[in-house]
Amino acid sequence: MDERSRPRGKTRRLMRRRVLHVLLLSNLDQVNATRVAQVLCVSPSTLRRRLRAEGASYQQLLDQVRRYRCEKTLARRWLPGKGQAGELGFSQPNSFYRAFGRWTGMTYTQYKRRQRRCSAGAAQPLY
Repeated sequence: MDERSRPRGKTRRLMRRRVLHVLLLSNLDQVNATRVAQVLCVSPSTLRRRLRAEGASYQQLLDQVRRYRCEKTLARRWLPGKGQAGELGFSQPNSFYRAFGRWTGMTYTQYKRRQRRCSAGAAQPLY
């Protein structure tokens, strides 16, 4: 076994978790892979290589955090799509709407209607 193929302990196995942690604590409209690499004290190429070794990519992890934050926000309060797009770090609202469709299988408007029906039904007495 040569030096490059030898496991390097927990650091190699935990890069995905470390990146997720940084992203969860970051302002998503100001973070990028280079900044995450700086926070983790590795070069951007090392970050990419270690994530690839764990079967992940920065973009996949960013998308996962964006979806998580979107769901949490919508569970608390409704935001217009443009507001959500900005908070989640999307440069264009259309990019957010496409991602939202991938995450949920429905448009943002369809999701809003469904949420309203569910909350209206829950407010009615059961008897």
